[in-house]
Amino acid sequence: MLYTGPMSQLERIVFINRTIEEEGGVRTIQIQNEFDISRRQVLRDLTYLREQLSAPLSFDRSKGRYLYTEPFTLFSNTNERMLVLNAIFRSLAQSQGIMSNLTEMIADGLDSGVEKHYRSLSDNIVFISPVQDWPDYDIFNKVCSAMKSEERMSMHYQNAMGVRSVRHIEPLRLVNYSGRWYLLAFDLQHKQLRTFHLSRIEKLSQIVGDRMAYRFSKQEIDDFIHAGFGIFMGNEVTYVTFRVYGWAIQTVRTQSWHPEQKHRMVDEGGRQALEVTLPVSNLQEILSMLLSYGPEAKPISPTEFVERYNQAVSQMWNNTKK
Repeated sequence: MLYTGPMSQLERIVFINRTIEEEGGVRTIQIQNEFDISRRQVLRDLTYLREQLSAPLSFDRSKGRYLYTEPFTLFSNTNERMLVLNAIFRSLAQSQGIMSNLTEMIADGLDSGVEKHYRSLSDNIVFISPVQDWPDYDIFNKVCSAMKSEERMSMHYQNAMGVRSVRHIEPLRLVNYSGRWYLLAFDLQHKQLRTFHLSRIEKLSQIVGDRMAYRFSKQEIDDFIHAGFGIFMGNEVTYVTFRVYGWAIQTVRTQSWHPEQKHRMVDEGGRQALEVTLPVSNLQEILSMLLSYGPEAKPISPTEFVERYNQAVSQMWNNTKK
């Protein structure tokens, strides 16, 4: 399937940028021959690169080619990034059984952002997510409809402990975190933002005519979502520090748990450790993550974090003796 939209232009931009970086410049005839396009189209792409992407692009008449007049980075590893994006998309589509003509067209569009000599690698890049909690699309549709019309909803919900309740909410965001879907909403009874696991919603109905209040700006909601590690969101965060050892060092070193995380290598009495500090909104999820590393991890601070970790370990030990 031939795709000639914006992604095709992206492929040309990637080619132009890479050629300049590798060869010191690019000639219009190179671009024409590579993509079988007119010189006019090439000039439009060069103008886009200069004016829209702020590239310091200039024509060197003595060499007859376009080059950068100062150091410039467009985006590194573009081919690889697009291959990863395509692998994620194909995997999610296949796991839902929706590899239709439409999804193939989208996949082809993503492929068109990859240079030709890389496209054959698409089938060699595989994305597997161990957990995919697909939503009830009827519930999903109702939430989207309410957000679109900015109307409140009535929700029958069962929490993790099996306790049922009826909530009146203002739906604000649908969030996928670690393969699971959550609804971020303002709980009118508790007067605060709450996160609800979508699969635990038993019944949901839109309250027609009952309009939501404008309580938060888009930025405030985004800040709330991204404030700390995990799906237990909140504006109040606690900075926790922990250390990992042995095999866990290489595992954690390459993982991004939060944009503000910091890590450093430390010597702990002759034993090397990777020390990590990051903000969390709720200690429970970070405790669960740390416990999954067994003896290769331990909490450092704050005191509450250490105490809750020790309590969890003690409880697990007691469970083995029952």
